[in-house]
Amino acid sequence: MRRIVINPSYGELTEFIHALPASFEFQGEVIFQGRNVLKRFWAGGRSLIVKRFRRPHWLNRFVYVTLRASKAARSYRNGMRLEEWGIRTPAPVAYIEERYCGLTDSYYITLEERGMREIRCFCPGYWKGEPLEVLDAFGEYSARLHQRGVLHKDYSPGNILFNSEDGRIEFSLVDINRMRFGPVTEEEGYQNLSRLWFDNASYQRVAYAYAREAGIAPEHAWERIRWYKDKFMR
Repeated sequence: MRRIVINPSYGELTEFIHALPASFEFQGEVIFQGRNVLKRFWAGGRSLIVKRFRRPHWLNRFVYVTLRASKAARSYRNGMRLEEWGIRTPAPVAYIEERYCGLTDSYYITLEERGMREIRCFCPGYWKGEPLEVLDAFGEYSARLHQRGVLHKDYSPGNILFNSEDGRIEFSLVDINRMRFGPVTEEEGYQNLSRLWFDNASYQRVAYAYAREAGIAPEHAWERIRWYKDKFMR
């Protein structure tokens, strides 16, 4: 059995989306291959990114059809909600679930965002002279997310994209199947910044900007963020 949900804004892609489970293995350009597979496709005059999630182990195959939404479905629903709230993420196009004795394959389809880079480029070993003002903007952006009740549960360097043009810095969230919407406590906000893998100077810059935006004492914010960061890295 197959379940397909398509964003009404992209109805012209219906034929491509329905054919995707059969064509995914043999068509498209591989962007990433690991537990999950990301491919780029061109359809209806648009560049699309398709993520095929790893097949769940046998027990979770039944969990995902009875007790919990699939990662693809959660990604789509979270993407739609972020768009409604004016929080940038690659535009959600559709999701597909394939079920045979439980969930087998699932796919999440978005438009491709051009000209974006991962915040990873500020991590040691990756930095190549990017403007440090991006870190200030990122700290402020993170505080605004938390103030609005948005908690990305995998807030890590590969899942935060940015671009910087003409003094304007924008961010976009990806890998959004694990998110929480609702009040974010101060401590939860600090802990959410623990997985960035920045060096201490960059972390401190983010912490100070976060504190300014959130109306918190900068040294206190930095102390708590550093504590959670050190705990995570251990």
